[in-house]
Amino acid sequence: MDVRSFWQDQLHSGRPMFLPDIGTYFNQDMQQAEALVDALGEAGVTTIKGEILQTPEICLDAHLSGNEKYWGHQTGELKQENYRDLIERKVVPLSSYETLFQYAKDKGMDTIVSVYDFEGADFARQIGCKAIKIASSNITHQPLIEYVAQLGLPMIIDTGHSTVEEMARAVNWAQDCGLKGDAVDIVVEHSPKGPPNPVEQQNLRFMQTLGQAVGLPYGLSDHHGGEEMLYAATAMGAVVLEKGICPDEMGDEQDGGHAMPVSQVAAVLQKINNIADAMGNGIRVLPRQREKYVSRMGLVAKTDLAAESVLSIDNVRFAFPALGIKAEYWSEIEGQVLKRSLSAGEIIGWPDIAFREK
Repeated sequence: MDVRSFWQDQLHSGRPMFLPDIGTYFNQDMQQAEALVDALGEAGVTTIKGEILQTPEICLDAHLSGNEKYWGHQTGELKQENYRDLIERKVVPLSSYETLFQYAKDKGMDTIVSVYDFEGADFARQIGCKAIKIASSNITHQPLIEYVAQLGLPMIIDTGHSTVEEMARAVNWAQDCGLKGDAVDIVVEHSPKGPPNPVEQQNLRFMQTLGQAVGLPYGLSDHHGGEEMLYAATAMGAVVLEKGICPDEMGDEQDGGHAMPVSQVAAVLQKINNIADAMGNGIRVLPRQREKYVSRMGLVAKTDLAAESVLSIDNVRFAFPALGIKAEYWSEIEGQVLKRSLSAGEIIGWPDIAFREK
């Protein structure tokens, strides 16, 4: 498939791409990483999301890097960890990434990755990743955005907590540096704050505003503690639904507060697909030859009616099925007279009406 139409093809498929992000929740435990891939494959996932984080040198030394703060979803408390220490326990060699992503490929799954440096971007292209993501933290990283744009792969640009100006600038950097002048295939992601921030800060309508502002397909990088934002975003036309996926038994971990236990994926994915399929195309076409509602009503005599009786709401009632005159023709029938007498409960038909000018 032409990579230049990757996101448009996804848009026209009618279903969003559910993108489970296993990231580095496995913390260098490659057996656990493969177990996540196994579970996602069994759940019907076709594309997994990961990171290429192969060197701690993307972070300053510990005495300069400061602390990363994150919410502990198990303890309910704010936790702090030295940023360099955090990165060092997440780093995985490129050879291990290659083995993991090949493992996913062997199970019929494609891969999309976030990259943080040129080496990671080259590696993603080399091993056949379907797209490369610019993480929200790198939306101001002009050299990386331009480098990735020149690789000729589809891109995801996560807008994170950036300003509208920063979002538009990042898109322009990518579009200005497309491979050999070709248009870059980009989707932009809305990335709301995660727990413990209140649900009111999700602001999902901004996802649509963002797509309209830059003229690109849009998606959601979901950081809500549950799955309902995925369903809402599906109904709002998201092309991509990215969600962190973690082992079922995981303690407090960076980004753990908004990660979905892997055992829930199959049920959530089925609901996403059901919602997408139910949205339809916005057009109703009904064949003339179709089964009609039996529950539509017709006119019936409310009481015994003599010939020449004037029909009104006082002496006519309505009942289904509509075997005689249908209720939709009431404006034509009201005030007309009967040709013959009718018993209470008798169906009123067109031959029973002596039409006269009103």
